[in-house]
Amino acid sequence: MKKTEEGIINFINKNFRKFRKIKLGIGDDCAIIGNYAITKDIYIEGTHFNLNIPPEGIGWRTFAGALSDIAAIGGEPLYFLLGIGLPQNFDDKFFKSLMRGMMNLSNIFKVQIIGGDTVKSEKVVLSYTVFGKIKKPILRNGARSGDFIYITGDLGLSRIGYDLNIFNEKFLYPLPKIREVKILTKKYKINSMIDISDGLVIDSERLSFASSVRLDIYSDKIPFNKKAVEHCKKNNLNFVDFCINSGEEYELLFTSPEKINLKFVKIIGEVKEGKGVYLDGKRITHKGFKHFNED
Repeated sequence: MKKTEEGIINFINKNFRKFRKIKLGIGDDCAIIGNYAITKDIYIEGTHFNLNIPPEGIGWRTFAGALSDIAAIGGEPLYFLLGIGLPQNFDDKFFKSLMRGMMNLSNIFKVQIIGGDTVKSEKVVLSYTVFGKIKKPILRNGARSGDFIYITGDLGLSRIGYDLNIFNEKFLYPLPKIREVKILTKKYKINSMIDISDGLVIDSERLSFASSVRLDIYSDKIPFNKKAVEHCKKNNLNFVDFCINSGEEYELLFTSPEKINLKFVKIIGEVKEGKGVYLDGKRITHKGFKHFNED
């Protein structure tokens, strides 16, 4: 077994017995059961966040990651279960601020908490199970040769939060694209979709391999965040490489056969026959975040 995230998922998928048919199981942003999209996300202190981040931001941004999975499959979040692990002598102010971040985001999208669990833990652990309604799921495997590649928003600002501990709005309070996906699915045909949680390159690879297609992306079409570009120029960094490997942006990467004319969407490339991700004609591989790497 490969000791990678994909290797672990593949082992679980092959070895657990299947007792009943479901529309969609392991391998995409959500499972689909009936008219529900269901996702699970876990966030651990030291891996996903450090305690120097304002606790309200920790609560908001981790919950945003779970809600973004529902958006990435074309759904609308309704309910969630919350699991919390906290040290024995946790700080009361920290806890209340952490919860306030989650509550503020849940109020925006009217997502209701319906239960969960609390445990004592050496580190802060946050676990979300989110249920959303779905009419027609948009999967990773639907990209077709001839599609255009699109992205919402811009890239790079979230990484500044990680690299410099400059806790900007995008880093602390990302907004999952739930409203945007409603507009997109109502007006246009969307063939495939994924949210950018680990970086444009690695998430493009996931979409490419799921759909068995080649994604050709052009750097002059990618919307780079101006502050991220300025930071790179000041520090002699390659801003293209910096921004396309910026994780937890929670923008949507998707493909469509149609020309989409919306202010929050930019076309960044096209889908062709083949496999892999190409930037300006050259094959690229990810430098984004992965939980396990065999090498």
